[in-house]
Amino acid sequence: MNVHSRTPTLSAHDPRGLPVRTVDYWRTEAVEPAQTRINRTLHDVAGRAVAQWDPRLWSLHMSDPLTPANLTSVYLLNGQVLRSDSVDAGMQIALHGVGAHVLFDWDSRGTRREIQHDLMLRPLAVFEEGDSQPRLCVERFMYGQPDTADPTRNQLGQLLRHDDPAGSLLFESFSISGQCSENNRHFTLDPILPDWPEPIDERARLLEPGEGAMTRWRFGPQGQVIEQIDARGNRHFSEFTLDGRLRASHLQLKHQTGPQTLVSDIAHNADGQVTQELAGNGVLTALTYRPEDGRLLERSAVKANGAALQLLRYEYDRVGNVLSIEDKALPIRYFANQRIDPVSRFTYDSLYQLSEATGWETGVASQGPESLHRNDPAALSNYRQSYRYDESGNLLELKHVGMRSGRKLVAARLSNRCLPYRNDVPPTEEQIAAAFDPRGNLRALEAGRSLTWDLRNELRSVTPVERASGLNDIEQYVYDGGGQRVRKTRELHTNARVVVAQVRYLPGLELRIDSAGEVLQVITAQSGLNSVNVLHWESTPPDGSNDRYRFNFTDHLGSTCLELAEDTRLISQETFYPFGETAWSAKTEVSYQTVGYSGKERDATGLYYYGYRYYMPWLQRWLNPDPLGGVDGLNLYQMVNNSPLVYRDEQGMQGSSVTESPRFDVLNESETNALNQGMHFDARGLDYFPQPLHEKVVAGLDEGLSWIQNAQSALSSKDLSASSQKYLNLVFGAEYAANRNESEELRTALLGSLQRLGSYMQQLKGADSWRLSLVQKLSNHAVGRTVSNNTQKKQIWLSRDHVESAHVFSLARTLVHESAHAMYNYSSPQRVDDIWYLRIGKLSEQASEQDIENFALTALLTSAERIEDGPDEAKMPGNGRADYKRIIDGFQAASGGGAVTSAAQRLTLFKSNLAARRNVILHNADSYPGLLMAFRNKGK
Repeated sequence: MNVHSRTPTLSAHDPRGLPVRTVDYWRTEAVEPAQTRINRTLHDVAGRAVAQWDPRLWSLHMSDPLTPANLTSVYLLNGQVLRSDSVDAGMQIALHGVGAHVLFDWDSRGTRREIQHDLMLRPLAVFEEGDSQPRLCVERFMYGQPDTADPTRNQLGQLLRHDDPAGSLLFESFSISGQCSENNRHFTLDPILPDWPEPIDERARLLEPGEGAMTRWRFGPQGQVIEQIDARGNRHFSEFTLDGRLRASHLQLKHQTGPQTLVSDIAHNADGQVTQELAGNGVLTALTYRPEDGRLLERSAVKANGAALQLLRYEYDRVGNVLSIEDKALPIRYFANQRIDPVSRFTYDSLYQLSEATGWETGVASQGPESLHRNDPAALSNYRQSYRYDESGNLLELKHVGMRSGRKLVAARLSNRCLPYRNDVPPTEEQIAAAFDPRGNLRALEAGRSLTWDLRNELRSVTPVERASGLNDIEQYVYDGGGQRVRKTRELHTNARVVVAQVRYLPGLELRIDSAGEVLQVITAQSGLNSVNVLHWESTPPDGSNDRYRFNFTDHLGSTCLELAEDTRLISQETFYPFGETAWSAKTEVSYQTVGYSGKERDATGLYYYGYRYYMPWLQRWLNPDPLGGVDGLNLYQMVNNSPLVYRDEQGMQGSSVTESPRFDVLNESETNALNQGMHFDARGLDYFPQPLHEKVVAGLDEGLSWIQNAQSALSSKDLSASSQKYLNLVFGAEYAANRNESEELRTALLGSLQRLGSYMQQLKGADSWRLSLVQKLSNHAVGRTVSNNTQKKQIWLSRDHVESAHVFSLARTLVHESAHAMYNYSSPQRVDDIWYLRIGKLSEQASEQDIENFALTALLTSAERIEDGPDEAKMPGNGRADYKRIIDGFQAASGGGAVTSAAQRLTLFKSNLAARRNVILHNADSYPGLLMAFRNKGK
């Protein structure tokens, strides 16, 4: 019997089919009795989860009913969360408008935020204030309007200017698919949070003088970036195969006459996995996968002369847990009477949490966040680590047998906030409570190393050294409106001077400037599986040589294991403990290396920056709670479910498996429910459709895209043609033609929706083709269905009978209809529902050109009847009726009218209020093919 024997996961459901209890069985040794771990969920009468307990708090709750749930939620009538209380992340309240958009929010730190919107419910300004911060306008937005936007740059309806906490970002130009092709970043003069005034000329006074940092992109037909020109004029080119996979990548520095190859000869297997790639320095990376399930077996990096630099071999258990990693490129070594084998081995408990790891480490003792020493690489030692977790998944004890010491942590009784022992003394409940602010942000890395946070719970500064004189060393961070770090400043105080170093992060480029006069460009490029950094000094290079190419070679987690020069000279080599601390390293240059574990930037503080959070590898925990909440479980500090060899967190929000078989992926909840109801999936992902049906769906997507492109061309004309005006009159009503302002608003809104729709359908042919599934039979004789789930968001299921029997023109109608549903998340106020259907049947494969003509005309005439008669609420599907009411009621409220109390009132408003009618129609999926079919193969 092994540790996993007789440890199933059980799920109990109430009579409504809602899961109320999940039971797991935990043990670390096969001879131990399994412990029961119960996760409990309480639902309200509407079936919404209002309270959730993890096993530790549920066990406490059973003996003390006053024990709080890990997460409690209060909902609005429409299902949106009004208030959430987390034992880890504190309290949050959000007040939504009738369009489901957030108007105000508050939290337990005293933060108050207001978001102002325009009539299209797009954000215009964001105001924030806190207990220690006055009310500031921290963001402003400006969009392309018909009278100001440049149609030659596709600016209509697009976000053109975003003033955010870091400065101003100007979106200058867009591709036909709506992707930004030029943007210009201007930084603020002062990194302190700005208060943006409304007049643009006054905003300019808060910015650094100059032209800003312009980045340009050129896109391929499937939306891939085929060229990027960074803010210093360096050009990064990418080549793709016919099916949209990366084939090669090149870089041409501004002063160079020709490009330098970064990676080439990228090859893929039938599952789309990379099997080889050739780096620009001649090092070949080759990958071998297990035929049975596609899991990685071997990853090598070999010089042109055949010398192996890396030869990683992987072993797995049956569910994909990594059991061992051996680097056959390294020799067996001996040091201090120990034999050092270049292999790491791992064992797991019955919940697949890592329970023990063995490997090799540096032979010099080191510990904590500053443990990045230039050790003797020949000094080695074997190590063994064992891990003990509580019922919530908090790592409470790490035992280390080797050159380092272990560590212990204590978790708060009623939350997952933890502190380590100090001088072998455990922290008290009071000390743990004082160490975190009300939103769960840690206040200090350790004694004398304080942390400060902004109102968005983003790390604002770290004080590495605090002095009695008050002249503290400090590292400060500035983030853009999307929460990504764009500026880092470090001040070091010495007896004689203050040393200041700054990094500015731009697309594909880091600008590093220090007070000694060094100005360094770090051109960054993700080239296939590996990455390349190029160091170009605008100032005098430190040793006279410039344009240094650094090729980074990684493991299955993306951790940088090898850093090589252009001539394949070794710059650095590094191995990591399972949770990310450096175990061993050999480095000839350390000044300019910042990327380490999981491919993330390692700051001088020892923290890893992941994008939305910072990670403390020496404590195996995040610095603050997950901004997405409980997507990875109820413990909001836990790192990848304590399985760091199997999962990788890309942005600090949610882990994803790196060992999951590409052929036998796990069914999502929508697919599981469908199978339980007797449905059968013939193919999951367009690539797995039978070849004739694959070609037919691609043809349907191309047909629908041609309608969109023709409509965009016609609607972008200064003067509409007579036929185009007729189509709009039939679908939206003739009143728009007599009202210039409403006519322009209609064209702007419609063009914006078509850009989004076209971009989404283009992605279905490429990177998002996995969202399409082929189903034997859909319920209610449906020909297509858009479903949504928590993990993968929206997917489109197509009826096999429909794909086989329908004309490509009719299939295109289905694809446009379902893509209109799928192009926005269900939580978005712009989501598209089924408010009414155009009951026009479908075209068979034998349909003639005249049949197609009649089909498109019938759609237009049916649309016109709907406009003339108005929608019938009694016949609307539930979601469509709710959306229809939300839109109509919202416009009534915005105009200052009284509450709408009846369907008759809404019908009157639909007919009389052109803006409300426009929004209703643009929120109805069948309206899109109903209009677009008229533009088939025409430029009218």
